[in-house]
Amino acid sequence: MESRDRPSSSRRPSKRVRITATLPHIPDEIILEILCLLPVKSLMRFKCVSKSWREMISDPDFEKKQLAVAARDSGEVYNSRLIMHYPSMKLKSCPLSCLFYEPVGHSVNHEYPGSELGAMNEIIGSYNGLVCFCIRDTENDIIFVWNPSTREFRRLPPISFMQCFHLVAYGFGYDSIADDYKVTRVGCYCIGRYYEYQVRVFSLRGNVWRKIENFPCYLFTDEPGIHVNGSINFGGVGDSENYYWSVVGLDLASESYRMVPLPDCADPNVKPMIMALGGRFCTIFDNDEAVDVWVMEQYGVKKSWNKLVTVPYFPDPMTVDCTKPVFFLRDGAILMEFYGLLVLYNIDRDESTIPTIYGTRHCHEVEVYLETIVSPNAYYRLQAGHQNGGIGRQGIS
Repeated sequence: MESRDRPSSSRRPSKRVRITATLPHIPDEIILEILCLLPVKSLMRFKCVSKSWREMISDPDFEKKQLAVAARDSGEVYNSRLIMHYPSMKLKSCPLSCLFYEPVGHSVNHEYPGSELGAMNEIIGSYNGLVCFCIRDTENDIIFVWNPSTREFRRLPPISFMQCFHLVAYGFGYDSIADDYKVTRVGCYCIGRYYEYQVRVFSLRGNVWRKIENFPCYLFTDEPGIHVNGSINFGGVGDSENYYWSVVGLDLASESYRMVPLPDCADPNVKPMIMALGGRFCTIFDNDEAVDVWVMEQYGVKKSWNKLVTVPYFPDPMTVDCTKPVFFLRDGAILMEFYGLLVLYNIDRDESTIPTIYGTRHCHEVEVYLETIVSPNAYYRLQAGHQNGGIGRQGIS
């Protein structure tokens, strides 16, 4: 009997079909647009995704684009934080939006660079997400430019400090012509019966202190200068004989001075309270029961002064030099500081309330900063801790 061929029991191996998922290509332009809308904390994390993403986020053009998005009128209140400085060396911050739109806010602690060197004496100013502050020292003031959002900082090189200085006033701002952030220092010292001045300007791009033309007024306050429209503005006495108060603006681009006119209602015998509010030059006047907040719609133009709002004192009448408008919301609310107490005034309802912020109390000073990735070291990079201008980034706690 013929044996039939039996099929082999061993099966042929089945062909495996490899399926690969292909992701659609997303143009870099679209990725950039998406990244610009993300919080700074997310951008810092996404630097670790790939080398190309790190280079993209670190690119100066992207830095400017993210800044422009964060500073848009519709989103500035959501992209800003309020930083609070306490005499106990502590710094706290909270989202600015929670003061306007939430019943309760929560603050977080900030450890500022250089805290081991001494207590922070004053916040000099804030612009484009960079905060400039000073630590007073017996021989040299220590100045830092710091981005609290990225924790990157720059310690400015020391500058000779005359022991005979009677007053020293600093300022911090941005020179849009040179695309450069600058710190100014006006030092006043006595020679017999006369006052002399020494003015220095530090350029973050050039990493150098330079001497410029002397201050044209008599400086009688060490309050930081106010940055508006590319100028640092100081209050001073314009005439030693008539003793009238005026405002001097130091243009950061030309490094020249100009007189800034005050409203007609300003008393030349009273020191003007000047500040910046929403990027505009601002001054306030006391009328016994309230403060009038005036803004200069067009910097340097006297006719452009306009009374923005009259805010009642809260809770009681107090000296005007302890009052400061902090932030103006275009839909009818203004955040004020009275003696270190934050007060929210609703213009339409003529109503004042104290916003609840857990973990805070009366503070020494407050400042608003924008959350950006602007680097204080964009133009100057050396090893961290360089003695002539240390740069670095705080560790994540």
